Amino acid sequence: GDTEALMILNDGVTSYTFSLLPGSMTVIREDKFCTAVQTYEGVAYFSWGTSIVGKELSLSWNAMPAAMWSQFETFFTADAPLEFDPTLDGTPSAKTYTVEMTRLDGDYFLGGYGTGAGSWRQNVTMTLLILSEVT
Repeated sequence: GDTEALMILNDGVTSYTFSLLPGSMTVIREDKFCTAVQTYEGVAYFSWGTSIVGKELSLSWNAMPAAMWSQFETFFTADAPLEFDPTLDGTPSAKTYTVEMTRLDGDYFLGGYGTGAGSWRQNVTMTLLILSEVT
């Protein structure tokens, strides 16, 4: 049968498989680190090549269940590096990454869903900063 895409965050104790994949996510590829400076005669261009280290991945969900939000919030408040496995096409990812969750924001999903710990969240955004490539 077909295998599904999945994503996993792991803090070394808890391995959490996302119950809902993000609606959108930054493409995982190396960024170019460069700058340009205007000179009297033109421009000076400096490039330090490409690297995945330092890239920020933005993940977003229109809505997510309370249990998923709660697990992400646990990772966020622990403020420790995580292993991120972004298996996108159903086969295990060739690469995993050590990341830091630098941002986690969302809104209460009002209209009968409440605001307590057991409530859904909407307009959720998460930012993962890539610290290193694991595999």
